[in-house]
Amino acid sequence: MDQVLEITSNDHIIMIDKLCKRILGHPETLGRITKGFVKEAKDVSLEEIIEIFKGKKDQEGNYYFQQLNNVIDIPHHGKVEFDYLCCINLPQDDGTMKRIYLDVEIQNVENPGYALLTGGNDYLSRIITSQNGKEYDYRNYDGMKKTYVIWTLPQAAKKRDGHVNRINSKLENISGNTIERLESYDKSEQIMISKRSMRVVIGSRHR
Repeated sequence: MDQVLEITSNDHIIMIDKLCKRILGHPETLGRITKGFVKEAKDVSLEEIIEIFKGKKDQEGNYYFQQLNNVIDIPHHGKVEFDYLCCINLPQDDGTMKRIYLDVEIQNVENPGYALLTGGNDYLSRIITSQNGKEYDYRNYDGMKKTYVIWTLPQAAKKRDGHVNRINSKLENISGNTIERLESYDKSEQIMISKRSMRVVIGSRHR
């Protein structure tokens, strides 16, 4: 009987996991997350972002959005499976286009035995490395596209409920006042959303 209960419980968890990933991939959900937390989306309306996720094309017939294989397997370095991985071309006010890579993770356990942000650094590294040969190579590292890992914690502890943290690279002038181009080092961010009611979070903006 215990074995039956264990199998039933595991099947239930798998079913919930699949449903959560489907919710993450819905244009309305992705649109609100992107508008709320992706800096490169500031010039794009929520309505336009949702249309992008629904399959909007540019004048040449190319899609603005592409869902990517959620498994990255690097030989001799192991395999990682993401909840929802995609890349998006976001129109800017100056007429240019910015492409970003976006991984959205739903995590029910705040501490699975390691710090989520530390695991997120591995995710960021793998996603950026997977761009090698497509977006950039050793002759042109400037082609590297910015990558986001966004963690959603719907089972966050009450003391953290409603908290949102942004983790990114900062420039510090140790000596002198030389300013490096933001585009040269601003290549990755993690967002940690601790909200027991995700409906409220994805309907609002956090900067």
